Amino acid sequence: MKKIIFLIIFVVTAILFSKIDYGYKVFEVKTPNEIYIDLNKNLIFDEKYPVVVQNLHYVNSNTDLKQYPVLQQLTEDEKFFLEYKAKETADNILKNRYVKVKSGDIFIQNKSYLKSMLNSKFAFDNTKKSQVECVNNIKSINLDDYVILNLKSKKYHKLNCELGRKSLKYKIVKRSAINKKSDFCKICHLPEAKQILNIKQKNTISSGDIKIFFIDLNKVFKPDNSCIEEACKNLKQEIDNSKHSIDIALYGINNQPKIIQALINAKNRGVKIRRVYDYSKKKYYKDNEKLDKILQDFITDENYDKTYDSALMHNKYFIFDNQKIWTGTSNISSTDLSGFNSNYTVIIKSKEIAEKYKEDFEQMYNGIFHKSKKTSNAVYIQLNKNTKIKPMFSPQDNIINSEIIPLINLAQKYIYSPVFFITHKGIEEALINAHNRGVEVKIINDATNAHTKYTIHQNLREAGIKVKTENYAGKMHSKAIIIDDKYTIIGSMNYTKSGNSKNDENILIIENNDIAKYMKTTFRYLWKKIPDKYEKFDPKAESKDSIGSCSDGIDNDFDDKIDKQDEGCF
Repeated sequence: MKKIIFLIIFVVTAILFSKIDYGYKVFEVKTPNEIYIDLNKNLIFDEKYPVVVQNLHYVNSNTDLKQYPVLQQLTEDEKFFLEYKAKETADNILKNRYVKVKSGDIFIQNKSYLKSMLNSKFAFDNTKKSQVECVNNIKSINLDDYVILNLKSKKYHKLNCELGRKSLKYKIVKRSAINKKSDFCKICHLPEAKQILNIKQKNTISSGDIKIFFIDLNKVFKPDNSCIEEACKNLKQEIDNSKHSIDIALYGINNQPKIIQALINAKNRGVKIRRVYDYSKKKYYKDNEKLDKILQDFITDENYDKTYDSALMHNKYFIFDNQKIWTGTSNISSTDLSGFNSNYTVIIKSKEIAEKYKEDFEQMYNGIFHKSKKTSNAVYIQLNKNTKIKPMFSPQDNIINSEIIPLINLAQKYIYSPVFFITHKGIEEALINAHNRGVEVKIINDATNAHTKYTIHQNLREAGIKVKTENYAGKMHSKAIIIDDKYTIIGSMNYTKSGNSKNDENILIIENNDIAKYMKTTFRYLWKKIPDKYEKFDPKAESKDSIGSCSDGIDNDFDDKIDKQDEGCF
């Protein structure tokens, strides 16, 4: 009896359910407005009769943006991303669902497909408001956070990578979901020499009597002494043009035969040349001793009070005829002046600024180094109507505490810094405070610094600040800070406690909008040049992760092992 009752219930239930109209099953979402539906309810796919949602539009390779003036501001990457997200959203809404079709729209449980797509803001209708919302939405998304995953090869590609886009099957995923051991496309993530050399970045800017030279990172893949970089040629030209005197404060000089010969020529034509350099690096910068014998007039910090024997004479400046100064972040070497290491150099024609440098030089030339030096009474000097410059010197001016941290505290929009060493706790605190009040803070860190016990870059990352570690054979040797399209800080000083309070250093605080904007472009260029995975993973300075470091003939990580001798290159 029970079996008969269950059978009756089953038959009645089946009859009732058969009369419920579930709608039509979606076979395929070919595009967001080209949907294939089982309209005949015969479970047979018919590609002749797609359902087209007439008032739904999305960006694709065939879209004529002349019809949509608002959308003409979209970049190629933004259009690609929008097309993908529109299709992905349509799939999520419709795929394998039962729907009803009426009035040029599709409904899922009485919810409008058209309305859902417009609410996603990855698609739009004919109204300007909808198009503006779509553009604003994509502009608010940081596309650098996304990559293409080839579902077959399992390789990750940048959004603009043609190999990634041509994948038969792919999906766009967030970088944060990627394991650091994942396989990256080497063409778009780890560019080789030819690709790097094809990247263009203006390497100089002038504003009246000041000119700044940007020296690219790994523009060449081995140190070079031919002096073909603009910064090197400019230095040689200033030596050749000097008439009366050249005062030189240098950490070191090595393997720059054209600069050395220019100095010898200057001495032979009667120019008075005086030199100050760091004694502790005498063996490393071997041409110091060569010039001692030829130019003769020199002094080192060898006999300075041994209490401060770890302090360095770390300056890199020339004073020409008491009228011009040449300074910046570059040592006079085949690594720093060749396009191997990244640096900035500055040439300024100003008697007032030259006098400030002369005061610093004279103290050292008279045997007064490091903490014994007297304050420079630093003030801004008006170079021209657009430019004010404050020359400052370590350790006497306490530069980080008196000037750099206050400028960081004033920042409102952004702080960018490409830097060799940054370990100063006061700067760390100021940068984190700036980030917390909404300032965009980005740091490019040298791989050497990333693996020292004093580094603060991990603390900055944990606070939410973006820090990339460079992955090239050459060093990120720059010591610069750019703030709010207004201030540029360049000099010999690394942002360390020793740089501020022990070493002999010099810094320029430059207030000039055009220079700051130019410096910002060089930073963004370097940032883009370094793969995004190095925001989380620090490559070793001599390893297969650092391009060219296993074949450049240099001990990049200072462990007395070169190239294939180093474990990182095994």
